[in-house]
Amino acid sequence: MGRRLTMVIASLGIGWCAPKMPKKKPYVPPTPADIQEEIEIFRKEEEAAQQTFFAYLGIRDLLAKRPDVLAAVNRNSLFWLTTNHALFVSTFIWLGRIFDQKSAHNVDLLLKAIEQNLPELGRDALRKRKEEVITPQQAADYVKERHETVIDDVRELRKQVKAWRMIYEAVYGQVRDHLAHNKQGASEIELFLAKTNIDEMKRMFGFLHALHEALIELYLNGRKPLPLPDVSFDPPPARPRHPGDKAYAQAQASLLSMIGERPA
Repeated sequence: MGRRLTMVIASLGIGWCAPKMPKKKPYVPPTPADIQEEIEIFRKEEEAAQQTFFAYLGIRDLLAKRPDVLAAVNRNSLFWLTTNHALFVSTFIWLGRIFDQKSAHNVDLLLKAIEQNLPELGRDALRKRKEEVITPQQAADYVKERHETVIDDVRELRKQVKAWRMIYEAVYGQVRDHLAHNKQGASEIELFLAKTNIDEMKRMFGFLHALHEALIELYLNGRKPLPLPDVSFDPPPARPRHPGDKAYAQAQASLLSMIGERPA
C-alpha cells in the first residue's frame, strides 16, 4: 500500500516532503526559589495559624472560668459563635497550607529551596549581604565563625518535618480536609476531633515557629540552625513574645473589656 501510494504521488509530480519535527529544546532547570522570600512566606503562614489557634484558646479558656464574661458574650452570641468558628476553621486551613505537599508554598518546598540554594547560606554569601550594612573588613571578620550550611543540615530538618507531618496527617489533616471540602457529616468530624490534643498542637506550633526562627537567623546572621531554638507555648504568657502569645492575651483582654475589666 505504501509503495502504491508513492507511485501515485510520483505520477502526479508531487515530491515527497518529510514532515518537519519540532526541535527538541534543551532542558533548562527551573530557577531556584528565592530563599528569603520563601522564609518570609513561611513566617506569614505559621504565624497566621499560630494567631488563630491561640486566639481561639484565649476565648475558650476565659469563658470556661468566668461566668460573668460568658454572660456578656451571650448578649451578642451570634457574633461570638461566628468568631469562634472562624478562628477554629482558619487554624486548620493554615496548617494545611503549611503541611500539604500540593499547596503552592509549603514547608517541603521551603526546605527544597534551602537545598537548591546552599551557597546562599554559606559564609561568602553572608559576607556579601553584611557588606551592605557594615564595612568589608567588618563583614569578613563577622563571618569567620559563622555556620557553613551543608546538606546534612537540610536532611535533619526534613527528618523533623516528616515526623510532625505524620502527626498532622493522621489527625489534624483529617479535620482540615473535612472543614475545607465538607466531605462527611458532623458525626465524622467529631470522631477526628476526639483524637486531637491541645498540648500536642502547642508543641506543633512551637516546632514551626522554631523552624522559622532557625532559618531566618541562618540566612541573616549565619547562626547554626540545629538544634532548633526552644519555643514553647504555655498560655497565659507572663510576657508575650510570639504572635500566638499576643493573640491569646489580646483575645482575653477584648473579652474582659466588655465587663469593664483590664487583664491582671
